[in-house]
Amino acid sequence: MTLTLFASLAWPQTAHAESTRKERRLVAEGNKRYAERKFVEAASLYEEAIKENAGSSSARYNLGLAQIRQVANPTDTTSKTRRILDRARQNLSAVASQAKDKPGLASKANYNLGNLEFNQKQYEKAILYYKQALRINPADEAARKNLRIAQKQLDQQNKDKNKNQNQDKNKDKDKDKDKQNKQDQQNQQNQQKQDKQEQKQDQNNQINQQTADRIMQSIDNRENQIRARIQKANKGDKSVGGGSRSKRW
Repeated sequence: MTLTLFASLAWPQTAHAESTRKERRLVAEGNKRYAERKFVEAASLYEEAIKENAGSSSARYNLGLAQIRQVANPTDTTSKTRRILDRARQNLSAVASQAKDKPGLASKANYNLGNLEFNQKQYEKAILYYKQALRINPADEAARKNLRIAQKQLDQQNKDKNKNQNQDKNKDKDKDKDKQNKQDQQNQQNQQKQDKQEQKQDQNNQINQQTADRIMQSIDNRENQIRARIQKANKGDKSVGGGSRSKRW
């Protein structure tokens, strides 16, 4: 949703000096260019009018409107667009602050500042400007209408923001859950790998023990064989010796 600017341009007061007469001519020419939708040319003429009379609220107000009109898409965020809209804010804000001396223009300036912020979806700022316009001019029905629209848009924006935040939280929870599941799987895989390594190590230890047992058994067998031969040999020697002593001649 996009809101339009206040259609009415401002005209300077009756001239009291040469510079003011020149200012009036420049503002009138600028208003003509504005009506022809030649907003860049209109802005240049308003700037010339301000040079002639720095206190010209009408020229500054119209300049702010012409600068906003130069932007085709109010949601454009390019640096060029931001510079133009920032200058428009400055000019309209200068007029909006003159509620005491220029209540009519000040109310319109606040209204258009509200529209500017509304079109950029800055609804809180827009609401403040509409309220200020109504404080200056309580009969401004356009400001009252736009205030209600801005309040509704702000409520919807907050609802969408809360919804998105909840979705982000759920996404974060899902990410944390997935991360934990992956970590659990990794831990399980590591444990299985460790179990396999320990099982293999136990098997190797068992094989090594069996091999050692066979070696020890082989050594015992050889020692028993040697012992048996020695015992046999010793028995043979005793039988021979005994026979020679018992022999009779």
